[in-house]
Amino acid sequence: MIKKFLCAALVMSAGFFLYSQVLDLNELNPQAIDNLYRSFEHNDALEEQKDFHVNYQTLRLNLNPHTSSYLAEAQVLNSTHEGLFSYNSLTADPDYAICQEFKTSRDKLYWIFTLRSDAKFSDGTPITSEDFKKSWLALLSNRDASYASFLDVIKGAREYRLGKGKAEDVAIYAKDKNTLCIELTSPLAHLPQILCHHSFAAVDLEKGNYSGPYKILKHTERELILVKNEYYYNKDSVLLPKIVINANTNAEEVTSLFNKGELQWIDSDYDSKALLDKEAILLEKIFGTTYYFFKEGNSPYLTEKVRQALMAATPWDQIRYGAIFPAGTLVLPLSGYSSPAPLDFTDFDYAKNLMKEAKKELGLKEEDIIELTAIIPEGTGTFQQATMIKNAWARAGVNLKIKVSKDNLFMGNVKATKADLFIYTWIGDFSDPVAFLELFRGDSNLNESNWKNEEYDKLLEKANHTMDKFERYKYLSDAEDILLSSGMIIPVCYSIGMATVNTNEIGGWSDNPLNIHPFKNLYFKKQNSAFKHGVVASK
Repeated sequence: MIKKFLCAALVMSAGFFLYSQVLDLNELNPQAIDNLYRSFEHNDALEEQKDFHVNYQTLRLNLNPHTSSYLAEAQVLNSTHEGLFSYNSLTADPDYAICQEFKTSRDKLYWIFTLRSDAKFSDGTPITSEDFKKSWLALLSNRDASYASFLDVIKGAREYRLGKGKAEDVAIYAKDKNTLCIELTSPLAHLPQILCHHSFAAVDLEKGNYSGPYKILKHTERELILVKNEYYYNKDSVLLPKIVINANTNAEEVTSLFNKGELQWIDSDYDSKALLDKEAILLEKIFGTTYYFFKEGNSPYLTEKVRQALMAATPWDQIRYGAIFPAGTLVLPLSGYSSPAPLDFTDFDYAKNLMKEAKKELGLKEEDIIELTAIIPEGTGTFQQATMIKNAWARAGVNLKIKVSKDNLFMGNVKATKADLFIYTWIGDFSDPVAFLELFRGDSNLNESNWKNEEYDKLLEKANHTMDKFERYKYLSDAEDILLSSGMIIPVCYSIGMATVNTNEIGGWSDNPLNIHPFKNLYFKKQNSAFKHGVVASK
């Protein structure tokens, strides 16, 4: 699930423990561990649950599951829309959701998903395989659907998405009411991970009903109210009756509400010094990277050699100063993945020589100044960072104009914005390098940069055809190396997430790499709870 952030996020990981004498957790899969964990917690829940209150920075949210891509939106959409699989709350790995089982052909090209017979939309209408087929075809035909290209692995999907094929040629088959079949162009072992994302949920295209544990009762710029979906197949495990999300930008008032217990989760600005319970500030490791990226097509002078000269002029140590996890690559290093050489080399003489060559190729004089524009979100830290880049690039013959946007969701208009440099914090939708590398694939819907590289695309295609994990990772690492060498991105830091939640009062909260905290898992605890901050205390 993408998550666009507009500022750097913070990281540390917390664990959880169960009574060691109960079971050997190594023998359980993540879903079994999660179920066991929740069964302990639910015994610790208040008999009468209350409304759960959250504060967001803004409620100007896009809650269309096909076109949304921000983290705050994903938190809501993962509660209102569900697909074949859902994210495990502990590991972010796929759990069965509307799919109760699946199987594949020997060559891994034909997949058969068996749907739950008790899955229903929020009006009681059964969710069928035809609903998934219609939802996915609608996703593919929507030019604003960022994640549609992840379905390109389905036979005929890419052609239909690009307007070169027909819907009837897309290999998605509603075999019967509860059986969905798809045919792939190449094996894709991590397909269930992709299908956890809300873009691939069962969407009621006609009536707008919901397939998840909650439905939207009210949505204004000041308040968003979710209420329990009584037709959800697993409704008895959903404890919170109502989620009330407000958009209050008064940090003092937000802090006061939290201190008085009238607010359970802060996902906005507040006064940390005035917070009474400092243990409520939670840091968690997430699979994300903050980076600047260039967009091709605005300036005729932004060639690869110009970008490479700018990379050599970039003051890497300065712009990463203070970062808990400085990033030299796009992809956070994963187990078994050999990251390419990082971007960390600064030398102004080398940068000037490269720029001299680049200007000559462009027909410019050595003294000519290349004008570029950067758009950044409002915030002192980001502005200081961009200013460091501007000053360094000036020495290489480039004038970077910095424009500050006060619109928190300005990144949704990158394609239409006339600028050359933007900043993202991207949270991967699953723990795999392709969750980041897809952002720069030539015809991907996620590609905001307009960059295209044939060799890069071929390596991603080879990786898709490879079932061996380490061979696949080698192709992906080589692709990332091409991206870094092209000078398209400026990695700053790997991400950590910060939330403010009273886990003495709230149960079901656990950190995970995607920074998603399903409302369906949360609940109010009994007083003197044995659960504290994600840990089951021994007695």
